[in-house]
Amino acid sequence: MNVILSPERIDLQECDVLVTGFFSDEKPLKGSSGWIDWRLNGILSRFLIEKRLTGGWKETTLIPSQGRIVPRMILFIGLGNVKEYSYLRVRDLSFHLLETLKKLNTSNICFSLPYAEHYNVDCGKLAEVLIEEIADCVDRNQSSSHKEWIDGLRLFFAEGEERFPEILLGVQTAKSILEERLQIRIFTPSKGASDTSPAG
Repeated sequence: MNVILSPERIDLQECDVLVTGFFSDEKPLKGSSGWIDWRLNGILSRFLIEKRLTGGWKETTLIPSQGRIVPRMILFIGLGNVKEYSYLRVRDLSFHLLETLKKLNTSNICFSLPYAEHYNVDCGKLAEVLIEEIADCVDRNQSSSHKEWIDGLRLFFAEGEERFPEILLGVQTAKSILEERLQIRIFTPSKGASDTSPAG
């Protein structure tokens, strides 16, 4: 599995699907979902106003980006209420999320779930949790096709230059924890590929 880290914004990542989440009780939209909504001329806000989307827990909506951002498709995930959001909730969500992505037959994925001090979730730990859950999914499903899909995954994390070191640390931590269970190659714009220890 390859993990690609970028100091650029999520809308510039050369991936098939951008995964982002939003809450049922947070208006207006914030973070990545708010940014993508703006780039798509408010389509998500219109869906919310029309009650075609609610942000309810595990609500899953796939829409084309219509060339307004680099990723071809956007997968919006409902995260329920803000006060319930946590790393445990992200772990609970991950199996549903990965099964959905596998059904889409895509392996180039950018993750950008909400993080901020007021959510008590930081982006480095969030990246670590998502990668750990991918390893757990391998343990749950031992089929050869599932393992091949996981091995071929290209995961993008991109929250801007300011958050780059934090995400890199989270990914390196996950790699260290999972080295016996999952082969992870880390790619960064400055160093190319990193197959050495997280300290390197």
